[in-house]
Amino acid sequence: MRHAGLLLLFGCCLSLARGQRFSLPTVDRDMQKLAQATLHVASRYIATRINTLVVRRHCLQCGNAMDHQQRQLIDQLLKQLAMHMTLLLNRGASDEQPWDYTLFVVNEARAFEQLYLNYTYLLHEREFYFLVVLTTRLSEPDLQQSVGKICFVALRKRVINVVVLVQQYTGGIALYAYRLFREHCEPGIHAYQSNRFLANGELLHPQLFPTRFTNLNHCALNVTGHQLPPHFMYRPADGAALPEEGALIDMQDLRGIDGELLSLLARALRFRIHLKIPMEKSEIFSADTMNGCFAQLASGQADLAIGGFSGSDKRRLQFSTSVVYHQSYFIFVVRMENFFGPFGQMMRPFGRLVWLCLLGTLLAALICTRCMRTRWGLKHPLENLLATSVGNAVPVQRLPVSGFLRHLLANWLLLTLVLRCAYQAKLFDVLRTHQHQTLPQGLAGLLQQNYTLISTGYHDFYPRQLTRVMNGNFSQRYQQVQQAAKGERLATISLINNLAHWNRLHRKSSHLTHVREPIYLYQLVIYFPNNSIFKFSFDRKIEQLLSSGVLSHIERRYLPVTFVDMSNNMERVTRITNDMLRGLYHCYGALMTLAGLLLVLEHLALRWPALRRLFDWLQ
Repeated sequence: MRHAGLLLLFGCCLSLARGQRFSLPTVDRDMQKLAQATLHVASRYIATRINTLVVRRHCLQCGNAMDHQQRQLIDQLLKQLAMHMTLLLNRGASDEQPWDYTLFVVNEARAFEQLYLNYTYLLHEREFYFLVVLTTRLSEPDLQQSVGKICFVALRKRVINVVVLVQQYTGGIALYAYRLFREHCEPGIHAYQSNRFLANGELLHPQLFPTRFTNLNHCALNVTGHQLPPHFMYRPADGAALPEEGALIDMQDLRGIDGELLSLLARALRFRIHLKIPMEKSEIFSADTMNGCFAQLASGQADLAIGGFSGSDKRRLQFSTSVVYHQSYFIFVVRMENFFGPFGQMMRPFGRLVWLCLLGTLLAALICTRCMRTRWGLKHPLENLLATSVGNAVPVQRLPVSGFLRHLLANWLLLTLVLRCAYQAKLFDVLRTHQHQTLPQGLAGLLQQNYTLISTGYHDFYPRQLTRVMNGNFSQRYQQVQQAAKGERLATISLINNLAHWNRLHRKSSHLTHVREPIYLYQLVIYFPNNSIFKFSFDRKIEQLLSSGVLSHIERRYLPVTFVDMSNNMERVTRITNDMLRGLYHCYGALMTLAGLLLVLEHLALRWPALRRLFDWLQ
């Protein structure tokens, strides 16, 4: 009896449940068309790009019939899309992970506004897409107003890729999107029909999400720039001062890699540039302390910051950054020191073996001259030998009478003439190509040789006791390293691009080069405020410029690799200065002094017979 009672109770409950179920209406024809359209869009345009789709629904102040219709729509999606992709039913909790694509099923715009959207602080890494299915049929004016509200809510969360799938009042299925900037940069959100379904169930255009912000309708964006040659340089044609407070500028006045990139982006996206160039250095110290361009960016005075900024800064998470558009190396810059002194340069035209041969030839000539003097009675043979060696003439009365001796003298004159011409030619060649002392190969070499680092602050990779803090830009630090006293070992740090630009401007006087071991790789990016709506539009254009080779062409114009290391620059023609000929001048002065001394001694010998006899013995 007990078991029969339980079976009777279960049967009553089952019949009650069936009665409640069959009392709900079935999915109507219009909702079925909307479900098929949603299924087509999700399977053809979303499942081909990603394997996970988040589904969320909210029915605000709707009855059981509308709530049931939405549930039936989602059930159909779950059954039909299970073979194409993974579906996640998201409840909107704060600990739930957001995904790239999210499908919303709502009955009105206010229902979408009440949903919790946790997407804000992930936009600097990922781009999100919202497909909103509006289940209520509205008239065209009400429909555009609802679409505008939905897009406004998404834009407040900095999600720019939003399309709304609706069933129009006439019964057609269409997709609606928005335009943020109207003609002549009038603010406001304008909803429009971006796509629609044809009679065969296909979309009119193959693109589901319109590409956002490809046309900013000549709106002016506030840009803060950091003057850093050869990356960002503002050179107005009229020579005007830098726009510290901001001014609309002509894009033709922008120079450098970053400057021309900004100009190309402005032309492609059709926006004007309201440029600000702060005078102070751009640095990030903490979340509350920053200077220059970063301070203007954090305070909302600028929409983007450009000018040789690193994307690998450990404090960059306070802002959004674009994709990397250029890479460079952060390096140590040192001065090349001459390996030979002024007299050492005089020995470089000939090698060691050649000098030994010349010395041996001179000694042999002196010995032979001494022997021939006693045999043939030559007059002043040593004086004649030295005079002819340096190119002086021999008086006729001192020429030997014998044909054999004259033949020897002619050979000696020819030999000394060839040697003097070869030495002179090699000397000028040597003066143009300096040999320099061996430079440190890395950080360990700099520390071993006690190089003092000139920088704007202290760094973790270099000892504080060997660091000299100096305010100013890299050009001023280069000047101090270049003009340092001989033997003073100074170094500074900068981008290798800065060094190439400096050497190009000072190609005749620069002695700066870099240590072969770089400090780290420097990746250049554009900075935006957190959750900027322009980031992904800029990223797409930058990637197009990179893939097309346009940026590579710009880099080659501003970064000549031949000027990175001036010691290996074969195109450099060094001007021969008096400083290079200092050793030659000293030798010439010594010879003139010796000649003057000999002239004085000769005059004294005419008066003192003992001094004359000494000279005759030496001869």
